[in-house]
Amino acid sequence: MRDLVRAVAVALLVALAVAVGLAANVTHEHGYWAAGYYRLVGAVVRARFDMLAPFAGVAALLWAALARWRRRRRGGSAERPVRVAVVVLACVAAFRVGTALEARHAVRGPNLLLVSIDTLRADRLGAYGCPLPTSPNIDARLAAEGVTFTDVYSQSPKTTPSHMTLFTSLYPSVHGVELWENEQSGHVLNGTVHTLAEVLKNAGYATAAFTGGAQMDPSRGFDAGFDLYREHGQRHRAVKWLGQHRHEPFFVFYHTYDVHDPYLPPDEYIRLFAPDYRGRVLDTVHRLRAEGSTSESAWEGLSARFWASVDKTDPRDVAFVARLYDAGIRYMDDVTIRALLDRLDELHLARDTLVVFTSDHGEAFGEHGRFQHGDLYRETVHVPLVLRLPGRLPAKRRIESRVRLLDVMPTILALLDVPAPPGVQGESLVPLIDGTPATADVAVSEYSVPGHELLSVRRGALSYVLDGDDERLFDLSTDAAERENVLGTRPADAAALRDLLAAWRVQCRDLAAVFGPRDGRVAPNAETARRLRALGYVE
Repeated sequence: MRDLVRAVAVALLVALAVAVGLAANVTHEHGYWAAGYYRLVGAVVRARFDMLAPFAGVAALLWAALARWRRRRRGGSAERPVRVAVVVLACVAAFRVGTALEARHAVRGPNLLLVSIDTLRADRLGAYGCPLPTSPNIDARLAAEGVTFTDVYSQSPKTTPSHMTLFTSLYPSVHGVELWENEQSGHVLNGTVHTLAEVLKNAGYATAAFTGGAQMDPSRGFDAGFDLYREHGQRHRAVKWLGQHRHEPFFVFYHTYDVHDPYLPPDEYIRLFAPDYRGRVLDTVHRLRAEGSTSESAWEGLSARFWASVDKTDPRDVAFVARLYDAGIRYMDDVTIRALLDRLDELHLARDTLVVFTSDHGEAFGEHGRFQHGDLYRETVHVPLVLRLPGRLPAKRRIESRVRLLDVMPTILALLDVPAPPGVQGESLVPLIDGTPATADVAVSEYSVPGHELLSVRRGALSYVLDGDDERLFDLSTDAAERENVLGTRPADAAALRDLLAAWRVQCRDLAAVFGPRDGRVAPNAETARRLRALGYVE
């Protein structure tokens, strides 16, 4: 027995030493020590130690058995002091218990539930003026009980760069994590960028992400700082995880493609929004949904097959497609939002949890001649943002100041009383919530592919869109839908916005030199590529 104690002690001590060595490289690469993120350093050491500990245990058993066998052959005594071994075991145990208790003690603020509904445009929600019954739970249980920002803009019309901006408070041209398209490889987030999950994990939060995968693949850097990062089956997994962690401070990120194309909501929701439509698009919805329920392979190219059935020049088809989108929102509201909020109520966590509801970008239905989300007009980049925290945030507060998705991370951290990492480009919205007038109303959005640049900037009552060489200027005070190009009659205004974008480019270029991607690139694996094809990202 004493041989075993000594063997276990030595093996665990060696495992701990190796774990510290391995963790040193990781913490240096990610800048944890330099940033003062000592709890993250401890977490990295613990993770490496947990990986090595089973092997250390097996080695200890073999060592103890060998020592016993050799002693029997030599007739030696087993009486040797074990006090040093006990001390070593106590030190290892103290390291594990101490770091866990210290992290738990560090948390001062509420829990966090951050919900992102992929491809959800703001004006299709009741809280944003939609007359259709698309969002009763969002309207009554979030907007009516919290703060609604009515003029929020995403910094990208694409899932991957937009969500990375949400997690880092850096513009897409700074963090450099672009969309996966046609199975081409993409950049990985620079390890020195500290994500929202890393900051909160360092503050002592248990962290978990439940996503729809595809463009949210963890290999791009989305999993940084999360104790658990799971794709698909989000609702069941999130509800279960909340129950398991209800007694400790937590951060849960929840993402879903519920309203993303192809729009295939259940028939009862279609009848609610488009009871009179009969035609090829509805037939295709039924066929694709039936095929998908019987075979995973049927989801290949689902988006392309859906859009092939739509005549984009037929107003009836266009209107029906928009109603399918609305039906998908109502399905998401009934099934996803209700389940998450009910779970918080069941666990008596609602009053102690900051709920942040938003989206990465919107969706176009031909308003500017395009569908889906490939431009920077209002319908594509105007997104919802609702915050609920009973007792801290006022109910039914509506804030009309222009804000950005870029501002969500610093706002969350301010409400949780956790310092933001250096270099973030967003600003906390807490002063606006508390009644301080806005000092800036500029929102820049961007999307670039090789050889083509899309940029937009909204300042005051002006909206400027640059699409390659095509420039457009809109007066939002009289043309909120951005339909009438006034560039020819407002040259001075256009020049001022060009100068603003030029200064913005310089700022982003300088920050990208520090926070931009390094050499690492990654391509989607076979399963991810299949899901990307289903969502229309791969031809």
